[in-house]
Amino acid sequence: MYGLSFMIRNAHQKKFFEYAFTFANPAILQQKAKEILAERPVLQEDFEQINLIYHNRLNALVPADFFEPELAKDLLSQQVRIQENDFVNYNFIESLQAYNLYVPYHYVEEPFLKKNFKSLMVKHSATEFFESISVIKSQTQDLPVFEVFLNIFPGDFQIAVYQNEKLQAYNHFEYANTDEFLYYLFFMIETLEVKPHQSRLYILGTDGQNEILEQIRLFNHNIKVITGLNPSQIYNHF
Repeated sequence: MYGLSFMIRNAHQKKFFEYAFTFANPAILQQKAKEILAERPVLQEDFEQINLIYHNRLNALVPADFFEPELAKDLLSQQVRIQENDFVNYNFIESLQAYNLYVPYHYVEEPFLKKNFKSLMVKHSATEFFESISVIKSQTQDLPVFEVFLNIFPGDFQIAVYQNEKLQAYNHFEYANTDEFLYYLFFMIETLEVKPHQSRLYILGTDGQNEILEQIRLFNHNIKVITGLNPSQIYNHF
């Protein structure tokens, strides 16, 4: 959504290195990626696991019962605006029994990234978001009636609302300031009639020390900040 970033993690030494550049058109994006790979030998080493995570708003969830691979583009076009020449990819989300359809940068991924990184695991950030939610829910015993999960990035956030452990809604909003963030958050909460005294908010992608969370706490004190190295927290390092 913002450009391209590389993150290399050495799990044994528990440290990582990151390189990033801001949004550019496809030609520049591909050229800059070539330059980074050529200039940094560490990116040419053999890796145990390589993940490519797309982060954009061009995605939609489709229940498995209604999904057919040959109709993926038609299904996605009914929910988001896509171009005629866009390629559509999809991930299966087991916890939802649904497919996450999304538009990847096919012109960069296929001819370039897959050529340089053979064992490429490709996902959308919403897929990672729901996989993280599944882990959080499995480790939580006192589940409230309403669970609101927020995956916060600089300038945008993903939100998923559950009632009685069933997903009620998912959305992805852009925001320019705290007021816009709160507007979208409370729009979702009020629309779904989430009761504050019966709800808990789970926050991913931040360490819990920022203005947005301070404002949220004025309305709901039942907040749990999930720390760890997820895609949004990686991005926040840049």
